Amino acid sequence: MTNLVAAVTNKLLVTAAYKYVALAVMLTNCNVFMQQTHLPLDHPITQKEVSSWSVTPPRLMGFGGSVVTEKYFFGFGHDHFANFWQKEFRSASWPEGIMKQHERWSKMPSQTGTNEVRQLALNWLTDLGVDVATMEKKYPCKIKQRFFYQNGSGNLESQSDANVPLPIFEISWGSIPIRGHPGYDYPAVTMTIFGPTKELIEYHLMDDALMLRPKLEIKNAEQLLTISNEVFNAFDETQKSNLVGQFSRK
Repeated sequence: MTNLVAAVTNKLLVTAAYKYVALAVMLTNCNVFMQQTHLPLDHPITQKEVSSWSVTPPRLMGFGGSVVTEKYFFGFGHDHFANFWQKEFRSASWPEGIMKQHERWSKMPSQTGTNEVRQLALNWLTDLGVDVATMEKKYPCKIKQRFFYQNGSGNLESQSDANVPLPIFEISWGSIPIRGHPGYDYPAVTMTIFGPTKELIEYHLMDDALMLRPKLEIKNAEQLLTISNEVFNAFDETQKSNLVGQFSRK
């Protein structure tokens, strides 16, 4: 039993030094993502703006984790950038309230339609390193426009009056079964666009085989993991910063 516990602990090892370098790598890729999808950003996201973050055990799960700021969520999994959303559009967590938020959005004219949002999505995916040609060949594309119910009580004369369209378009390709849950699946790739600003508000890449770019990883990760927390915590800022240059891939 002791050997089993030691083996599991070894697989779950994530040191402070590894976390520090992994966060730097994630932040670099967050900023690249913002640039490649043309999201408004007047300065690079820095560690000071991170409200929370996590790193997965590299021996067990490869490179992965998440970075959360006041406005954004960035997710990494299976050694690549996999998930993004703008927190404002996750209505349940926004202080304005879902109904007022939807009413406000419904009054905003969209600057794009279904044909253009698909091309926007394809352009972004290409820039992000997704194998668009294979994706288009392998998976059918679906585009849907979000809506909300103006009156949840059911007292309106017709259902069509209750459905109010929102200038938010979701483009998805294909579906992948959820392991262990027969009958359930999720899209292989999803992009959601806010029509009034032609802005990407959500992104998910679930088919890892579609990513053309090299896998994200920490260079010489095993060596980095040998630096104990006690040793790392005694480093000054210059020494910590040097770790990023030494162990992150250019």
